[in-house]
Amino acid sequence: MNSIVLIGTNHNTSPQDIRERLAFDNNRLDRYLRELKSIDGVVEVMVISTCNRVEVLYVSEGDVKDRIVDYLSKHSGIEKKELEGYLYVKEGLEAVRHIFRVASSLDSMVVGEPQILGQIKDAYKWSVEFLTSGATINRIMRRAFHAAKVVKANTDISRGAVSVAYAGYLGVSKLIDLEGKRVLSIGSSEMNRLALEYFSKHGADIYALANRTKGNIEDLCEKYNAPAYGLDEIGHILPEVDIVITATSSKEPIIKKCDIPNKNLIILDLALPRDTQKGVEDLENVVVIFIDDLKNVVDETLKERKKQAQIAERIIDDELKAYQEYVESLNYDEVVKQIRLTAERIRKLELYKFQKIYKNKVDDEIIDGVDKLTRSLISKILHQPTMNIKDFLNHPEGDLYVELLRRLFGLSKSKRDVRCFFSENN
Repeated sequence: MNSIVLIGTNHNTSPQDIRERLAFDNNRLDRYLRELKSIDGVVEVMVISTCNRVEVLYVSEGDVKDRIVDYLSKHSGIEKKELEGYLYVKEGLEAVRHIFRVASSLDSMVVGEPQILGQIKDAYKWSVEFLTSGATINRIMRRAFHAAKVVKANTDISRGAVSVAYAGYLGVSKLIDLEGKRVLSIGSSEMNRLALEYFSKHGADIYALANRTKGNIEDLCEKYNAPAYGLDEIGHILPEVDIVITATSSKEPIIKKCDIPNKNLIILDLALPRDTQKGVEDLENVVVIFIDDLKNVVDETLKERKKQAQIAERIIDDELKAYQEYVESLNYDEVVKQIRLTAERIRKLELYKFQKIYKNKVDDEIIDGVDKLTRSLISKILHQPTMNIKDFLNHPEGDLYVELLRRLFGLSKSKRDVRCFFSENN
């Protein structure tokens, strides 16, 4: 039987500089996924790489944990022995539960923050697009998104505007009165957009926007009536602003030490890897707030969410049980077995009727021939459809085909609509 395993690290188990070195460049994720999939024994694989976590969820034949850690060590340049001290390993249902909790924002630095679900959906879609997911990961992720939906609908865990971006706003607002302060935003991510809303709402002047591709920030330029700049122009804008918000996916620093002006400046760096060159935080006139600096900023705000999280954990327990029942009900071999048994019962009943009708008209040799003929017909009729279903299982909608097959043969008691996953979750 194949194993389900998750190996990773997050904001609770490793410092930011370790996560930066481990982080996967999402622009090159196809390469990383295919390299992981090519590891001997790996059947399916998916990568989650965000500012607060780097995780590899995989399905394998046999134990390949050591090979996955070897890959992460080589990828990050961190010695294997050191790296193992930061990693957690979750297997079987524990791995499935972890994914459910991550998708439901119960494992986030800011419990209940909304960005993580979108990031997980993107991670899954990439594994589908690059053909590294399969039947098992598809089932886990479908149920994980359903669990997140149930948690959101049945708790107040996401009430209020608490997120990493909001925590960043709170951190800056403790240092400076935002009214009239000029802000430069670097990047076009959801994190940038949320942070800009908070700063603008509380009196800051969104003075300039910068991005590698200017076309990706046209809507923000129009919304805040601010000019767009390229990343190579940042050094010219810094002397004109008081606050910098940066959250790009660049692997190299965007804000260089040599570009820092001789004036007071606050940099809110929400990127991983960091967008700010090392040493900038040591300058006398500069305050740099990194992601890990925000851990304690919103503790008071999150007290109520922690109460709601306890309710959410019970929902996760129910969803995990439902997942187990779901997987068992869609077991391919069992479904095929039940279909063949159903067909065989029908065949035997019809053969019995044939014998009664023609009892005195045909001899045993003909009855035996009809028996063999009908057995052969049933086998040939069912062969191609069942083989096709086996192939379909590695498609994101594979379980849909299995469930439809069960309903066609009256093997399912479910009354729920069978819907396409991607149409529900776009």
